[in-house]
Amino acid sequence: MTATRTGEVTTHRGRLVAAAELLVTLAALYGGVGLIADNAIGMGDDWLAGTPFTSWMWPGILLLLVVAAPMAVAAVLELGGSRWAMTASVLAGAAQIGWIGAQLLVMQRYHVLQPIMLGFGLLVVLMALWTHRRTPLGPERLPSP
Repeated sequence: MTATRTGEVTTHRGRLVAAAELLVTLAALYGGVGLIADNAIGMGDDWLAGTPFTSWMWPGILLLLVVAAPMAVAAVLELGGSRWAMTASVLAGAAQIGWIGAQLLVMQRYHVLQPIMLGFGLLVVLMALWTHRRTPLGPERLPSP
């Protein structure tokens, strides 16, 4: 199934970007819902020491808003061949990178998933830029020759 993107066709690379975004979306949904649901994923309360949070509810909500939602939107735009796909993907990847950076700065704790998820954020940004490298920035894109 292909979708038009202002004269282009959703490419294999575009589907790979969307696949990475969907993987991050699922991981963030799992984590966010798990934190909101009375910390069903079992994060230690000692990780909250020194943060503005007294429970895992708000970090879970923020994870859904900052990571899961942008990644899901970006994946839908990539798969739909939207002219906004590159912008959404780069912003979603940057949000993922920022999320991990904020975790490290605020909690000052290390977990093995942090570099992995940081890598996925970087991967989404780089794959989106590579996939759309010949596409002009902004909504007024010209069709490919």
